[in-house]
Amino acid sequence: MAEATPTRVFVYGTLKRGFPNHPLLVACACPFVGAASTAAPASLVIGPYSVPFLLPTPSSSSSGRVVSGELYAPSPAALAELDAFEGTHIGAYERRPITVVADGSGEVVEAEAYFAHPSYAEALWRRCGGEAAEIGEYTAEHAASYVPINERATGAAGLMEAIHRFLATAPDS
Repeated sequence: MAEATPTRVFVYGTLKRGFPNHPLLVACACPFVGAASTAAPASLVIGPYSVPFLLPTPSSSSSGRVVSGELYAPSPAALAELDAFEGTHIGAYERRPITVVADGSGEVVEAEAYFAHPSYAEALWRRCGGEAAEIGEYTAEHAASYVPINERATGAAGLMEAIHRFLATAPDS
């Protein structure tokens, strides 16, 4: 019987090497596969707590951008840890398929990534500033403003509360 291809996970924000949540990938012993970028344009915005959000589909009024990140090969147990960290159980993120291109080789890889949950993704995109707020890379400058889960008033659930508060307020004029 052929061995199943392990799941590849594309990370684009705080889980990348050198970023605040990368120690989780290290603790889970997730092998680094390589740098990669989305094969098709996507919408990446920065939301509350300087958390990056990849949106399920670019808005019809956005052409998106190629988003850079990294590929990892987590074990099933590590994938469960990542799901818990990303709040898939509370509707913060949703792990979905994505096609990426490996930097250097150009190999097209089918992977999965954590996308903003569709229940709020479009509203978040609009509230962040739409296409003008889209970025192609989550950088150290973005991460400098990141608020870790353990520093939020209500932990992981605090992100959902912050998203709802953010969406309920008018953008700065």
